[in-house]
Amino acid sequence: MSGHLETRPEEEMSSSVSATPTAPVRRAGSAGGTRTAKGEAKKVNQPGFAKSVVREYFESAVVTLIMALFGMTFIVQAVKVPTGSMKNTIAIQDHLLVNKFIFGSRDVLRLPLLPEREIRRGDVIVFKYPKNPDVNFVKRVIGLPGETVEYSAKDNKVFVNGQELPEHRTYVDRQFSDDSSPLRIVDDPGAAPADKWTVFYYDDDRESAASAFNDGSAKYAVRQPFRIPKKGDPIPDEIKSDPKLLEIYDADHDGRYDADQYFCMGDNRDNSEDSRFWGTVPRNSVVGRTMLVYWSIDQGEAGKRSNPIVDFFTKTRWSRTGHFIK
Repeated sequence: MSGHLETRPEEEMSSSVSATPTAPVRRAGSAGGTRTAKGEAKKVNQPGFAKSVVREYFESAVVTLIMALFGMTFIVQAVKVPTGSMKNTIAIQDHLLVNKFIFGSRDVLRLPLLPEREIRRGDVIVFKYPKNPDVNFVKRVIGLPGETVEYSAKDNKVFVNGQELPEHRTYVDRQFSDDSSPLRIVDDPGAAPADKWTVFYYDDDRESAASAFNDGSAKYAVRQPFRIPKKGDPIPDEIKSDPKLLEIYDADHDGRYDADQYFCMGDNRDNSEDSRFWGTVPRNSVVGRTMLVYWSIDQGEAGKRSNPIVDFFTKTRWSRTGHFIK
């Protein structure tokens, strides 16, 4: 657009010439700006304000940052899985997207336009580890608030309210905890039509590995029924005596659970530190439900030096990209 404006007043000329001189005719609109033949003021275009390239990029970056923060706060969260407690459902170094709104917001702000539902048995969830809330755990929901759960190490079965949980039990070779390779199946009896998901046990005479859970550290639901607390149930003495746990389960110190509780277990049953060892997951510690793997990498042995750029192309598990967690 040019910076100079040229205005040309419109004049109406008579088709005949007067014989006698007349007084100068005042042009219409000479005192009030340029006018048309109908006497309406013409709109004069004003030069627009042009943003600099730097400002446009800055505003775009700010908007993008705000949208990203909103999404990370209320919609999705990215997490990395460092252990094999959920193999072969989730691999070590899987990078997951977590649906944070599906179970409803834990904050005051609610987003009613987004679909919500209650936590269900079988959901693979991300939650803050009760003994260290700075650490996120990934496990499968086995028992719901108010239910009774029991794990039998003798035959590797889980019972909920006295009924066997329909799981597809598969037996695998023993692995070291930091082994990033998939579990190698040595015996698969096959899945029954009612089985909901697959779990893995070490094939060490079937009972010997599982019997390790009968030591003093595994005291919840191991070969004895355990009732999962609900919101408002009395807090047991073992939590009352631990100030850190008390803040997690009974922050208002009224002697009762602040939220419903959930019993969670890993799919890699003989290599999973889960609710059998440390207890239940409070509802207000649940981050969300796992959706899919957006990236996965096999970095091999922990602590081994490597080149991140080279690893991206040579060690990325491309086949797991976009894999949905069930």
